[in-house]
Order: sequence, then structure tokens, then C-alpha cells
Amino acid sequence: MSYTVGRLADVLADSVSWMSVRLGSATGPGWISCADLLSQQQAGGDPTLEWRSAAAADYARDYAIEPPVQVAAMFTLMWYVQVPALVAGVTAAVTGMSPDVSPAALAFRRHPTAHYPAEVALLSDEVVPLETAAAQLKDHARAFLDSYEPGVKLGSLQRFGAVEDEVRAAIRLPEEAPYADRAAAEFGVSLEQKLRTSCCYFYVLPNVKACTTCPRFR
Repeated sequence: MSYTVGRLADVLADSVSWMSVRLGSATGPGWISCADLLSQQQAGGDPTLEWRSAAAADYARDYAIEPPVQVAAMFTLMWYVQVPALVAGVTAAVTGMSPDVSPAALAFRRHPTAHYPAEVALLSDEVVPLETAAAQLKDHARAFLDSYEPGVKLGSLQRFGAVEDEVRAAIRLPEEAPYADRAAAEFGVSLEQKLRTSCCYFYVLPNVKACTTCPRFR
């Protein structure tokens, strides 16, 4: 079966209830080009500062403390890599194909109060095989992670483990995913893994228990 980007967008929308998907250009207030964000970050800028600050302000208000920097830093990292990971992981698990997930092919818009990516735009009409999607995701994620400087040290296990966690979760999302095992192999993750590789640090906030999949339970 051949797939268009439009059909893959429908697959993505059907599996990810909290994210809307659009095709073509992403113009208007709030839209963030992945290519532009990476360009700014690789040039020494801090394009996610406002994003992290908004999340941190919510934690400060909700928990009446000055939240440790690593909490917002890690959530912002996970939210960013979730964009290409969801697009590639979900569609590849269902169809064996994926939209282009290179930085120039994606844009997103954050939820106005919860801050996670709530809308994604597929900017390219290219459909790529699973193997190509896995390579694009790896390159896209590395470009972000290697230049991400959130003001706190995040080790490589945290950074790259978050990509594994997000793509593993994406592959598991669809109710019917005939290519899930093949996708997991190409993306280098195990669907048998129960605990996350990375930690979101949310447990450091007052009266918050670590989630049941926290790697601290190893």
C-alpha cells in the first residue's frame, strides 16, 4: 500500500488524542519551526528559555517553592524530542512508513497552559521508509541535544535516554501496530522495557511520588 503525508497525518491524529496535526505551512502566533529553533540554539542562543521559564513558573505557583532547574529543563527536553519521536514512531509502527521528520519538515505549537506540543505541522510532502525515518530522528534529536544548554547539567543517559523513551512510547500508542517490532528494532528500543531510561525529576517537587516507570526503581 502506498501512503501520502495526508494519510499518515490521519494515522497520527487517530493515535495521539492530545495532539492535532496539520499539513503544509505553519504560520501565525505560537508556531515554532524546528529548523529555526535548532539554528538559533546551535548559534549559541537559548530559544527554549521562555518555554522552560513558563513551566518553572507553573511549578513555583503550584508547589509554592522555587523549583529545581532540572525539572523544567528535562520536561522541555522531553517535549521537544517528542515532536519527531511521535510523528515517526506512531506512523512507522502502523504503516512501516513515516513523514519526513528532519528539522526543516516539522513545526509545532505548545499548549497555552500545559506547555507540551499540542499541535504539529508536517511541512514536507515526502514519505520515507522506516529506516530513513529512524536515521532522521537520530540526527534531529542529536542536533537538539548536543546544543541544548538549559543551565543545569543533564548527562548523556538523560538526554539520549529521553529520545528512546519517547519513541518507545510512540510505538506503543496505536491500538493496531503491525510494524511495531520492526519499528522498535530500527529505532533501537525494546518494547519489553518497563522502566524509563531517563528521569523527568518531577519527584523532587513537594509531595510528589516518583512515577511507577521511574528508572530510580531499578
